[in-house]
Amino acid sequence: MKLIMNFSITILIAMVLLLPGCGKTRNTNIVQEEKIIPVNVTDVVSGSIENKIRFLGDIKAYQEVNVYATVPEQITSLKVDINDVVEKGDLLATVKDVSIRQGVLQAEAGLSSTKSQYENVNTEWGRIQKLYKESAVSKSQYDAVKTQKESAESAVKQLTAGLKSAKEQLKNTNIKAPISGIISARNFNLGDLTSPQLPAFTIVNMQKVKIYIDIVENQISQMREGQKAIIQVTSYPGEVFIGRVDKVYPTLNPMTRSARAEIVIDNADFRLKPGMYATVDIITKQKNNVLLIPSYSIIEKTNLEYLGGEVSNTKISVDKYVYTVKDSIAIRQPLVTGIEDMGIVEVISGLHLNDVIVTLGQYDLTDSAKVRIIRKGIES
Repeated sequence: MKLIMNFSITILIAMVLLLPGCGKTRNTNIVQEEKIIPVNVTDVVSGSIENKIRFLGDIKAYQEVNVYATVPEQITSLKVDINDVVEKGDLLATVKDVSIRQGVLQAEAGLSSTKSQYENVNTEWGRIQKLYKESAVSKSQYDAVKTQKESAESAVKQLTAGLKSAKEQLKNTNIKAPISGIISARNFNLGDLTSPQLPAFTIVNMQKVKIYIDIVENQISQMREGQKAIIQVTSYPGEVFIGRVDKVYPTLNPMTRSARAEIVIDNADFRLKPGMYATVDIITKQKNNVLLIPSYSIIEKTNLEYLGGEVSNTKISVDKYVYTVKDSIAIRQPLVTGIEDMGIVEVISGLHLNDVIVTLGQYDLTDSAKVRIIRKGIES
């Protein structure tokens, strides 16, 4: 029995020894392939870029005038209506003038009679002067005629002024346009009695329009008259209108700490309407022939630097860099940037014209990583 057990153990050991690889160290030659990262790239280009400050505001008419009827009378005719284009001096409406016209006639008659009296007194004045020099009349007679002459002269002046006023009032029964523009409001109908407190018409000059914007204190140094303004309104999506800074007010509102500025836009076709809501971009600086790259190619790293002393004594800095590609190798390149506008950034230092930079896949890269270019050009 013992012999059988020993024999079985011997067979078992032999079988274990015969298993492939047992008791030996197998040599494996596995070579791990180096990782190559796919990327999109573009070239560093040269061009122009603008620095803009964005504002919001309402479009207003360049000039708006309320036209009042100075004679509170019944409207007898209406010559214009809302949206009519008028020129300066055009007749807009008339009011009842019967009593005023009668007043003019009475003033004319009174003046004519007074002038006749003055001429008679003036003739007598010439005669009395001659007699007085010859001592043919007394001093009291001379003074009496002189007083009559001065009184008649004063009456003529007074009635002349009265007639002028009556004619002016008659003239005011014709309501005329003080400026050229468009009728934007008419507040009375035919037959209504006008009121000095309510304008009969409102006229707006829309050959130009303007927008008021409020400039905060730290922007004032960047603003000046004559700067270009780019205006967009929701009524015309995708379109831009060009204006300019016409005025920058010299003082700040102490409540808002802001100054007001006026933007003027030519509007000969009347497409821009008062009341429209507008976006205004003021171009404060423009640079030409500078290096430009897309903003999405830039990686930013924020650093918190401890300056010593209190725990709160720290400084935050932002490092900017991109990856350039040369001979399929990505190289980390620090940058100093300038103006940014609509996804394009000015490069002040760190790159050269026609350098190839990574625009997609850069966040997977490390310095000196191998890359494979999939696409070249600006991302749409």
